Amino acid sequence: MQKGARLHRHRTPVVNWPNVVESLHRALGYEARVSRLAAVLLLMHTIDGQQKNKAERQNISKNTGKNASAVTDKGTSTGQTQPRYTSFNGYLKEKFSARVYRVPIDAGFTCPNRDGTRAMGGCTFCDDRGSGAPTINQVLSVKEQLFTGIERIRRRFKAEKFLAYFQAFTNTYAPEAVLRSLYDVSLDHEDVVGICIGTRPDCLDDNVLNLLAEYQEKTFVFLEVGLQSAHNKTLDLINRAHSAEEFFDAVERAKKKNIEVATHLIFGLPGESREDMMETVRQVADIGLTAIKIHQLCVYKHTPMAVDYEQGRLPLLEEDEYVQLVCDALEMLPPDMVVMRLVAEGTREEIIAPDWCFEKNRIMDKIDQELIRRGTRQGSRFSPKN
Repeated sequence: MQKGARLHRHRTPVVNWPNVVESLHRALGYEARVSRLAAVLLLMHTIDGQQKNKAERQNISKNTGKNASAVTDKGTSTGQTQPRYTSFNGYLKEKFSARVYRVPIDAGFTCPNRDGTRAMGGCTFCDDRGSGAPTINQVLSVKEQLFTGIERIRRRFKAEKFLAYFQAFTNTYAPEAVLRSLYDVSLDHEDVVGICIGTRPDCLDDNVLNLLAEYQEKTFVFLEVGLQSAHNKTLDLINRAHSAEEFFDAVERAKKKNIEVATHLIFGLPGESREDMMETVRQVADIGLTAIKIHQLCVYKHTPMAVDYEQGRLPLLEEDEYVQLVCDALEMLPPDMVVMRLVAEGTREEIIAPDWCFEKNRIMDKIDQELIRRGTRQGSRFSPKN
């Protein structure tokens, strides 16, 4: 497995000034020239895989007694719905009494494992979009990205309210003044009801968490902290350049400030067994997370993992194997933990493999049917530590 060059593993992140300047310029609303063709393409694309999945949304019903909704079992002889797992769409609808969608934003950040602060090259699975949605137009300012996205999603999905989603790269990796300016700009729309912030555990010092807690007092804040695996050997292999211990520490400190926290897990990372993946699930199941994203490893073009895959050094999960893993994981999670994603998807222009990742609806249906076959649901095997 190819890795980026590791540098100064435990240094405090330094400021990447070119990105800071660019972020500040965007936050202040400097105009950028965009061709008509680029604008049209931006309007034609979709914002997020979950938003495109109409069939999944139609299967969501209210989960009585919980602050979320659930995907339901339509195969019961009584015709009554049975909750199988909670959904992010339902959680947002319950919270805001409206149809709420996220608008992804690229604010011009980088990551400490890309710029040399902790490592070079970034995560080995991550392409040059930094896990941002393919619909993000990086040429536009933050305000332009937000307003354009809102209008497009409103037309396409009849959305009523929106969350500004700082998705690409590490969105707490800048001085407080820059972060504040960006977050303020993203909230400057009457239909934006909060912000979602994707980041890394090593970029959540107490100053950043205090800033987020300040925003939490006046709007909805949802903090997404990437983990991928709770095994340091895996984190080293994929060049994350942070430890599992840093993740658990960051979550604990965020929870003390009453910040809603979600995490991301990837199944099928190099060298991990089923037991390794389930151990990661066990470790995150009872630490007070509000939500979780789980998805399969996808091989993106122009990444170190693409080289390994093309040279036969990177085996991938088969779809039925993945379905079993997801159902096992759901059974182990708390019944009220919000499930934001269970299948990653993309286009053939950006993803090499696996082929089944281009059929999200079919895989989601197989997950539902396997839970029905088992007669289980999220939380069936959850065991609180205390």
